[in-house]
Amino acid sequence: MRVPPAGGIEPSVRSQPAQRTVLVVDQDRDRDHIERALDDEPIVVETAATLAAAQSSVDEIDCLVVPSTVTDERSDVAATDGSGAHVEWLETVRTDAPELPVVVLADEVTLELARAIRSYEWTTVIDRNEPRERLATRVTDLLERHRLTRLSQRSLASIALAGDAIAIVDPAGVIQFASRSFRMRFGAAADDLAGTPWQELFTDDAVSYLESVALPTVTEGWRWTGICTGRRRTGVTFSVRVRLGGLEDGSLVFVVSEPDENASEHGD
Repeated sequence: MRVPPAGGIEPSVRSQPAQRTVLVVDQDRDRDHIERALDDEPIVVETAATLAAAQSSVDEIDCLVVPSTVTDERSDVAATDGSGAHVEWLETVRTDAPELPVVVLADEVTLELARAIRSYEWTTVIDRNEPRERLATRVTDLLERHRLTRLSQRSLASIALAGDAIAIVDPAGVIQFASRSFRMRFGAAADDLAGTPWQELFTDDAVSYLESVALPTVTEGWRWTGICTGRRRTGVTFSVRVRLGGLEDGSLVFVVSEPDENASEHGD
């Protein structure tokens, strides 16, 4: 293994998210409260007079905020029944926009309501009386998780079409995705690497070096390149060139290839 020269380290690209739009089904206290909460965020708060009007705009917004007492004008049914056990209008919203982040504002977050909301993906319920700072955090966290998930999905689709030997490791250190080329280099069958700690792909010395040198470099926002000793599933070791980078959620991206002919290893 060798320490990469300064020219082999590149800064990672960390783009700021574009301005996003939150649409509030109009109630004065909710609109004002949310506008004040999100005042310091790159978010535009818009309003819709009715739920039906909001549903006609789902393709143009990033998040929908709806009070739990809203009514569906088409069926004239309240958002919750007497026990707060379900949100009937949400079925219609989810049919039109299954992946749109939706925040339900409730006067009281009952256990029944929380359970019902939890069954819908990208939907959360918030007590409308929460402090502004907490409300802003809840909304922005939901938006950010949604953005990163969509980014990961697009990245995985692109990787699947590419010939590069690439693996994505989640923040817990477990392989989430490995391309066919990557699996072949390590002698793994289809889906054999999913759920495997990345450390199992390298010798102990290589793991120690990557953890002490490469990972801190990536944590600081740079990409790392070096030569390591990999270990195939059969136990056979081999020399491999590793490019290592990081994603915004703390995940790692490993790209492996044949080492240059004049590359040398050190410390393994």
